[in-house]
Amino acid sequence: MADLSQHQAAGVRSFAFAEARDAAFAAASRELRFCLDREDRFAHIEGPWQSLLDREPARLLGAHWRVAISPFDHSTMRVAIKHALSAREPVELEVRMDAGTLADRVVHWTLLTGTGADLITAVGYEQDHALADARAESARLRRQVRELESKVDVLSEHSRSMEGFAATAAHQLSEPLIVAESGTIMVAEDLGDALEPELRARLDAIGRGAARARQMVDALLLDARSGSGVALEAVDAGQIATQVLEDLAPQMRERSALAELGELPVVHAEPRLLSIVFHNLISNAIKYGPREGGRIQIEARRDGDAWRLAVISGGTPLLDQETARVFEPWRRAPGERRVPGSGLGLAICKRLIERLGGTIGVEPQAAGNCFYFVLPAA
Repeated sequence: MADLSQHQAAGVRSFAFAEARDAAFAAASRELRFCLDREDRFAHIEGPWQSLLDREPARLLGAHWRVAISPFDHSTMRVAIKHALSAREPVELEVRMDAGTLADRVVHWTLLTGTGADLITAVGYEQDHALADARAESARLRRQVRELESKVDVLSEHSRSMEGFAATAAHQLSEPLIVAESGTIMVAEDLGDALEPELRARLDAIGRGAARARQMVDALLLDARSGSGVALEAVDAGQIATQVLEDLAPQMRERSALAELGELPVVHAEPRLLSIVFHNLISNAIKYGPREGGRIQIEARRDGDAWRLAVISGGTPLLDQETARVFEPWRRAPGERRVPGSGLGLAICKRLIERLGGTIGVEPQAAGNCFYFVLPAA
């Protein structure tokens, strides 16, 4: 009998210990649990409801689930319960709990079809506000990524369309230029010695101008097609500038302008694009310089691992507020209506220099302007 009494006492102690252990686990757990009966009332409730709603869990037994859920989410909860019962599969949802005078707390619930007398069994965890905000931000970023991907697709299609248009336009523009270039050569050959020197010089100028325009069209088409970048190589800037000065010699003679070409370096660039930059800057120096007897200086100096090349000429100095705007499309120097042009030359220069990995700018002088660009040394 003594042995039996000792055994029974040990069983009681073990049961009490198990109850204490379960209570400790329940107190430490963040998991919330409840069951609903056939009338949508709480038939069972466990977990840290006291800290969540500032109410004893026992006081919720027999109450409708609406007393614990924020009125703003009643319809959400009702739909979730209906779906769990009809689909007979777990339903995930987040609802605000009605904490009375406290701020509403968000709980992520998993609803399952109950067993026996239970209509619904639910398990939930209170959502950390930072985590909830992070999830909302993540969802917002995913939407933005999808929108950007859609826009990229549209822009890619537009780019392909523009490339096709540019190729067609270049072909259409090149044809008459080729005819003009070859036509001047044939006329000069047909007339031979009968062609007066002055007319021959004019024909040569027409031919060089047509050839120059065709090369510019080809270079701009290259830029339009190069998408991610152009193939760069070591380019003799002095050789490029010399050729441009030869092409612009007739305009310089008209203005009695003089060019001083300093020693220019070899830079990392694309020869056709660099030629367009020099042509636009020197042409502008002629057009916007003195009406007669202007002087154009073309020089270079080292700038760290790069070279700073400059075209300096006389004329009206730019105002400080105009130095950045002259590189914008359709923007022309103020007060220069006497000079024909579209206002695209410097904008094209800026785009091409940036494609070559460099920068461009202008510094007003006491009597003129210094347009410069910086390119990596070869």
